[in-house]
Amino acid sequence: MVAARNNAISTERAKTSDNHVNGSGALAFPEGVYREGSFAMPLPNGWSASNTVKGTSSFRIVPATGMPEAQAALAVVAVAPPAAANRAPVFEQRKTVGGLSVTDLRRSVIDRMIGAGGWVVNDRQREIGGHRVFEVIAQTPATSDGKGEQVWNFYFTEIEGRVYSLTTRTAGGSSEKVAADAEKFLSGFRPVKGK
Repeated sequence: MVAARNNAISTERAKTSDNHVNGSGALAFPEGVYREGSFAMPLPNGWSASNTVKGTSSFRIVPATGMPEAQAALAVVAVAPPAAANRAPVFEQRKTVGGLSVTDLRRSVIDRMIGAGGWVVNDRQREIGGHRVFEVIAQTPATSDGKGEQVWNFYFTEIEGRVYSLTTRTAGGSSEKVAADAEKFLSGFRPVKGK
């Protein structure tokens, strides 16, 4: 009995320590609020934090129009090198996000889509909320079990010394609204340094 209790406690500690987000904090906040470390911010309408596993915070998105439910996930991809070390010429900086090659980021999306039976549609670099963002748009086909075609948006950006990935997945008809909400989320996302 004591061994089982100690195992449960150590498992819970491992879940929390693997995270950049305090799992219990993310679920303890009311719907519509996201928490990372000691920082909380409002979520776009219809978004609610669902769970946090090994550093990835998941969100459930329920569009107001009655469209099918969508999902989003936020994760830290890497710690960016110090700004002083990132003094490459401007044309070289455009090939990276927080020191990570956009080619490698695109390749990671391609690999994920191959595993899901999908493909990459386009990629582009943009500015969202004052941050450079590398976006990859992908798609998976409808499945025989009734799931419709899915549009995936992968956003990679460096904020406060970390490279974040925000991934959304939705049915084709509501993808523009979910993408606009994801951009709103990225515009307001300001994690606390050192958390």
